[in-house]
Amino acid sequence: MTAYKISVLFVDDEPNVLAALKRMLRAKRNEWKMEFVDSGVAALALLEDMKFDVVVSDIKMPGMDGADLLNKVKDKYPGMIRMALSGQVGLNEVIRSIRAVHQYISKPCKAEELIDKIEGAIKSREILTDPEMQKLVTEIESLPVTPNVFESIEIELKSTDPSIKKVAEYISMDVGLVAKILRLVNSPYFGLPTQIGSISQAITMLGLESVKALILSTHLFAMYDEKKLPNFSLNLLWEHSFRVSNIIRLICECEKIDKVVAVQARMAGLLHDIGKLVLANSFSVQYGKVIKKVAETHQPICDCEIEILGTTHAHIGAYLMGLWGMSGDIVHGIGAHHQYQDFDMSVSMLVSIADAIDHQCVIINPGYVRIALDRNILPDGQHGLQLEKWINYVKDHWEGLDEFQDLDADMLAQLRS
Repeated sequence: MTAYKISVLFVDDEPNVLAALKRMLRAKRNEWKMEFVDSGVAALALLEDMKFDVVVSDIKMPGMDGADLLNKVKDKYPGMIRMALSGQVGLNEVIRSIRAVHQYISKPCKAEELIDKIEGAIKSREILTDPEMQKLVTEIESLPVTPNVFESIEIELKSTDPSIKKVAEYISMDVGLVAKILRLVNSPYFGLPTQIGSISQAITMLGLESVKALILSTHLFAMYDEKKLPNFSLNLLWEHSFRVSNIIRLICECEKIDKVVAVQARMAGLLHDIGKLVLANSFSVQYGKVIKKVAETHQPICDCEIEILGTTHAHIGAYLMGLWGMSGDIVHGIGAHHQYQDFDMSVSMLVSIADAIDHQCVIINPGYVRIALDRNILPDGQHGLQLEKWINYVKDHWEGLDEFQDLDADMLAQLRS
């Protein structure tokens, strides 16, 4: 059987750039099916006759520019992965293209970077295998946000002397806003370093004028309508995600984990349940059935999601974040947070452990069954001791954490056995 080839369409009006791309990617010619065209018009004509997995377009082109092309591709071929390969562009170009672009790649770039971006986005499909669900998630361009958080941001940005600190704090209070802002900082317009340590750092580096234009002018965010799914709370989702991220921070501090791993793990912890946000907003009827089944059967939510949707919130979240260019470690941490079993102090292990600790020690929803801690992830003979050490460290170093309860005695006894 012939292996499936990734099919990629490259669009750039400069012949020298197209020639350089062909040279850069010669090593992939047996693995990828590639086409190179010099205009948006030529790209649309080719798309009429051929199917592509990915389209990579320059933004600044005469006639039909990249923003216009990618918006047309989004409307006509919504399941296609769309990337912008561009040099420094203006804020207007970013605003015009951001709804249609999954990832921005700065020009010039090394062959390895371009290949990693394309293959990373394609690899996300291994996490979410249902083609129809892939298509639906690829179409997502906006994420719902908590109305009161968005209102606070709007008021602050429209004030005579808005505070970067306050705006950053408000943005950090909403999972959808965090995901979108992290995606925006990858735009070549901003030229920011890839290792952004926090939302505060990202907002500070973007500057308030850019933040104001991006948030208030682009309609990137939809107000979440709680009437669609009354048994689902964005506030509870954020509180849980925030606690998981902070538990990870404290475990990393306790174990003196490498700083880069700690930063990525905290970000993965903050975003680990973003798939629930997608499901609640875009598949509210089906997800309502999931929530009802959880309440009635007390099965783990992932089991109910598989039965009703054929996939889980973890896989959907990982796929979307992979499309949006998050690092592989963060994507894997999101996708594996209910099934990771290696004790390796990786991003995935830290997210899995912190999520399980929060589900065990905080009653998020009385109707949900507590997620069991997988004893395979902890060292043999030290299951209970290691876990108690981390939980006690969290309790001792997180002032005001009143929600935490002692670990269930039966669970602790089982881990110690």
